[in-house]
Amino acid sequence: MTLRALLDHCAATILFVREGRAVTLAEGCIPALVDFSFEDKAAKGLRRLRDAVPRPPQYFTALEVAQDAPVLLLLGEAGSGKTVLARRLALHLAGEALGDARFNLATLASDVPRDEAGTLVRETWAEPILPHLLTAPVNALPEDGLLILDEAERLGEGGPALLAELVARGRRAILLGDAEACGAWPIPPGVRRHRLLPLLPAQRAAWHALHGGPKDLPAHPGLMSLAVAGVSLGDLAHHAATAFAALRDGVTPAHPTLGRRFVLERLAARHIATLPAATVAALAADPCWHATLRHLQGDATLAEALLATGRSDLAVLAADIAPPVAMLRDALASAVARDDLKLPARIRAGRHLARLGDPRDLAELVAVPGGEYAMGSALHPNSAPPHRVTLAPFRIARFPVTSALYARFVAATGRAWTSADGRDPAMANAPATDLSWHDARAFCTWITPIWRDEGRIAADEIVRLPTEPEWEAAARGRQPVSDAQVYPWAAPWAALRCNSEEAGLNDRCAVGLFPAGRSPFGCDDMAGQVWEWCSTNWGEDMATPAFRYPYDAADGREDADAAPSIRRVLRGGCFSSGAEKATCTYRGSLEPAGSWRGNGFRVVISRPAPALPHAGSAPPAA
Repeated sequence: MTLRALLDHCAATILFVREGRAVTLAEGCIPALVDFSFEDKAAKGLRRLRDAVPRPPQYFTALEVAQDAPVLLLLGEAGSGKTVLARRLALHLAGEALGDARFNLATLASDVPRDEAGTLVRETWAEPILPHLLTAPVNALPEDGLLILDEAERLGEGGPALLAELVARGRRAILLGDAEACGAWPIPPGVRRHRLLPLLPAQRAAWHALHGGPKDLPAHPGLMSLAVAGVSLGDLAHHAATAFAALRDGVTPAHPTLGRRFVLERLAARHIATLPAATVAALAADPCWHATLRHLQGDATLAEALLATGRSDLAVLAADIAPPVAMLRDALASAVARDDLKLPARIRAGRHLARLGDPRDLAELVAVPGGEYAMGSALHPNSAPPHRVTLAPFRIARFPVTSALYARFVAATGRAWTSADGRDPAMANAPATDLSWHDARAFCTWITPIWRDEGRIAADEIVRLPTEPEWEAAARGRQPVSDAQVYPWAAPWAALRCNSEEAGLNDRCAVGLFPAGRSPFGCDDMAGQVWEWCSTNWGEDMATPAFRYPYDAADGREDADAAPSIRRVLRGGCFSSGAEKATCTYRGSLEPAGSWRGNGFRVVISRPAPALPHAGSAPPAA
């Protein structure tokens, strides 16, 4: 396809038909936002002090993250605007190359609402790259330009390999795919994955001002276009008739993947109940139809039939359809423990467990025996030199402290907590975040007598934050000193063993969803998920620790009364940390009064240690 043909093809893309007139892409569309905020970008290195009032997140557009990521995988459900986004970008890049007055980089720029308040920030595309727009998998990649590949789910299991090839060849590419199918891909280094967001109220208001339709527009772009066009889902029933007639005849058609797929999915619910049980079972066995079946909300009979299969993925589907169902909680917990769910289903399982009341012991403690442990790594100067430390036995929490447990502390003490979603029932079993070092220590003091009364700890034991060597010992176990990067699973890096940047969630999830990343002593989520506070001091300089290795507990680094300017150590990385930080050895830090949605903590149980000599509030001289 020539650039001129590409421009004409994209400009003629029909967004919807209203009152007999086709509204095309050339008449404008809404720039799509993704699940990556300005704060996320600023906080990759943990640098924000607590705000008195939480600020609403402001999000980047898909085009902006595409400029920062040579290879970008954008996910969305059917009708979320993936194809419109691809063609909008190709239209303006082709126009720029052709010198077109209507479509170019200047006309691509627009003021975009970025948050619930409608704050406008200019969106621009600064880099003129010739586009190659493709709507199907390719056998041979073009040698230059920007590859825009729609319907990436059609690559199937070959998707990750193509991503790796694009990175290896230094190619620029944007792949757009189904959230369920492509969200399960392991993402190679050098690739970023983001999800398209529903439309904000300000975006819908702007669309209504341009194109009319009902005032109460849905946030889903596809359904919004239908509403603006004056078309109801009921009016579109004939579009699904052929497919469901085939189903009734015992023929399972391929799942629709084109632009009208979301219509079929939302019409499916009213028809599937009339199908033979064997046909429903066949559909349930195909993950591509799960999104359709999820629209059978409230069908407890179908949910119970899915549960009876004993399959992990169908247990999650049952929860999508009709929670609560008898035995559903235990079935979901078992599915998570079996570790046979693909990532999108795993995340949904965790959220369902949170809403239903997670039956797992999320305050479970694991024992770490005393003895010598390797500490540090030669791979980063702040973690060098590798050395050995001797530790007394202790117990440590298997999971980070969850939002539900921390919320109990807040309710009992009245302590301020600025978390935007800490009280969300769907996040009750996710790590508590937006917590300062002082918050974490106050929680430890509060929970100590409660756990003594419950018999969880002995009368002479206390709850506290881990020291830095205790945290590392629990994470790496008895792994020896090594020049290689050290991960909790005692094996090379694997993208889907933890909630890191490579998993592409850009948020925390329920604890314990990555059993393959468990540490040798049985601790979960020690790589990625959330940065975890330690008791240990770092120093005042963010880049270089004043308290260097080898670790020495007597040099003031465990002085709990150090000055407010002395940063405290954070360990483990978080959901936005890459493979070089989501490790057993990388050292992060933050001011003790600082907090962020990517930092939390886990606790250690021990007997009170004798007072250590220290150098006061200042670190030793270099």
